[in-house]
Amino acid sequence: MAKQSIRGVDIQGHRKPGYKPLIVSDGDWMAALMNGSPTSWAVPEIIEQHPDTDELFVLVTGRAYMIVAGNGKKPGRIRQYPMQRNVLYNVKARTWHINPMTPDATFVIIEKTGTNINGSRVVRLTPTQRRAIRIGG
Repeated sequence: MAKQSIRGVDIQGHRKPGYKPLIVSDGDWMAALMNGSPTSWAVPEIIEQHPDTDELFVLVTGRAYMIVAGNGKKPGRIRQYPMQRNVLYNVKARTWHINPMTPDATFVIIEKTGTNINGSRVVRLTPTQRRAIRIGG
């Protein structure tokens, strides 16, 4: 990515696989990019929940699924939805979720600062839950 400078504008990019917070506001939100990897288009082993905050996803490139499993203390029934590009997906607080994505996929994520550090829950999916997930096509 070519370096660009615009006075009064924070410009950030991320091309490597994985999640990277890039812009943290003076308030309580941050913006991140999450890029696919060679292993990101597979049945996930874990699912996460953010008890205190919503998390907004925008699929920009590639393909991905929004997988949700209720909002209880433990993940419930798996529901899987193909995601559309350039559409806002606001995962509400306490909703168990995970997003398998093709290696060429990129998400923009807007969330409360510290969401993935403070108070997030990550648990392993059961074999039954993993069998309910279909990746590919």
